[in-house]
This record gives sequence, structure tokens and C-alpha cells, in this order.
Amino acid sequence: MIPLPMLSAASMRLPMTANDSFSIDIALRHPSCTRERISKALSIKPRASHRGGSKIENRPKSWTHFFATLQKGDCPDDYENALNRAVLFIEKNAAFWPDFIGGQGEVELILNHTLLEERARGDLCLRLHLRPDFLRRLSALGIGLRIQGWNRA
Repeated sequence: MIPLPMLSAASMRLPMTANDSFSIDIALRHPSCTRERISKALSIKPRASHRGGSKIENRPKSWTHFFATLQKGDCPDDYENALNRAVLFIEKNAAFWPDFIGGQGEVELILNHTLLEERARGDLCLRLHLRPDFLRRLSALGIGLRIQGWNRA
């Protein structure tokens, strides 16, 4: 038996069809770090961001919000590779997370799935198995995990 890589994220394939899609996103929130600093430190551009101190709906918003897509696809064969590439991104930036989170920042990895439900077959909306070493590493770095499944009927 060949050992799995230390931080392999998923240990089984998802029951996706070719019509299903996914994205792996990251959300960062911080009371003083700017979106420019986040973008430069992580070498990514935000898909959406909000600068701390600007007004939203006539209220001051004090925290910077930064949202980026790390990976996306629509093929079940691509999912495990995409999740492993997201792990590589997290590991590559391991030095950034302690300072960012230690300064009252929050980081969340978001696994989004859009699934075409086939009720006649009794499909599950979402079935995902994440390896314990992946979850321990996220926890050790202080990174939260959100899993979202969207039904596309």
C-alpha cells in the first residue's frame, strides 16, 4: 500500500456528475490589515473585498473583508486535485496565518458545491470525506472551515 501524502485533503471521490460545480474559496477578515497587504502577502487578488472604515448601508464598517477563489471546477476528477492545491496554498502561506490571526484576524476556507439533484436516483445532496490530518492542520493554523451545498434544480 502506498502511503497518502501528509496533507492529502480528501480520501475519496465525491459523487458528482459532470453538471455539478465547485469552488474552493478563502475569506479573511481583519480589524486593521488592508486588502492591499493581504493581496500582496498571499499573492492573490480578491474576488470581492471591503476596506475597513468605509461605509456600508450608512454604517461604518470597521473590519477589512477579503474574499478570493483559490480553485474551481465542474468535474469530479478535478475535485481532489483542487482541494490538494488549496492545501498547498495554505502551507505556502503558513508564515502569514499566525500574525494575521494573532492580530484578531479571521480566516475561513469555504468549500462550495453546486449539485444537480436527481431525486429519482435518491442522490445525496453532498457527501464529502475530509482526512483527519487535513482538519488537524487547518485547526492548528487557526483556519475555519465552511462547507456549503447548493441545490440547482
